[in-house]
Amino acid sequence: MIPLVEAELARLVGSGEDLLEMACLDALFPTGKLLRPTLCIESARAVGGRAEPVLSFAAAIECLHVASLVHDDIVDQDPMRRGRASTAERFGLAEALLAGDGLFTAGWVAMLRTGPAGPVLEASRAVAEAMHAMCRASMLETTIREDLSCGRSAVLEVIRGKTAALTGAACQAGAILAAATPEQAEALRQYGELLGTAFQIRDDLLPYTAQDRITGKRATSDVANRQPTLPVLLAYESAGEPDRRLLTRVFHGDADPATAHRDLLDVLTRTGAIAEATRQAHRCVARAREALDGLPSTERLARLADSAVDRHR
Repeated sequence: MIPLVEAELARLVGSGEDLLEMACLDALFPTGKLLRPTLCIESARAVGGRAEPVLSFAAAIECLHVASLVHDDIVDQDPMRRGRASTAERFGLAEALLAGDGLFTAGWVAMLRTGPAGPVLEASRAVAEAMHAMCRASMLETTIREDLSCGRSAVLEVIRGKTAALTGAACQAGAILAAATPEQAEALRQYGELLGTAFQIRDDLLPYTAQDRITGKRATSDVANRQPTLPVLLAYESAGEPDRRLLTRVFHGDADPATAHRDLLDVLTRTGAIAEATRQAHRCVARAREALDGLPSTERLARLADSAVDRHR
């Protein structure tokens, strides 16, 4: 299925004949795991639908997702994405902004051309609402930068908006396009949101549990951006005063990122924050699997849920 999605992505954005197409293709390829289009397609299959009628819509969701990553890297001033230079680093800031806009528009055009107006508009509305939630969560994320007192609820709200909302909408949209009942579409939306939450928690753990060469994510990126994540806040909540002072120095001091990351890893390990965040991710996966109960064909979706918390392999 991944080669079909990749071919559809290339069809949606063009062959690289001008700078906009080149920058869009650079952002899209090489692709990641294509989680969101895969969820869209497998959700359609879970309620008795076929992959082909939702393929273009699924690829369009990936365009929107990657557009948000391009803009995220600009906001975070992060020079790396998926183990290589970000689009802004390769093409320039203005060009990356326009590439993100180009991917957004290509995605929306593809969605609205997918099929019968009624289901397409309903599915597109679900995705549009998720993208709006993503924007709100991204803005919230900027307000809690460096703020270790914001509490885990704030970070979980960011996760729900930035990651879980779109994974849920991808599942819901696939179900809608496959003529699912409202109850089936809602169950799949809940599954997708829980899976997305688990996926993001696991992603936030990767700098402390895996090597850069495996994940493609710089271990020091969250420290360099001064962005508190769930594992960090769990550590801050359970830490004694000396470790809290150390965490504060890490997020407010001028230590080089490698040293700061090493200190942070020590505190997260000592406080049990890594183990607790891992447990929370596993609980989300268990609830996601429960949401699939009663649906016709969910074996692939169940496997995807399990893989969300086992990304280091």
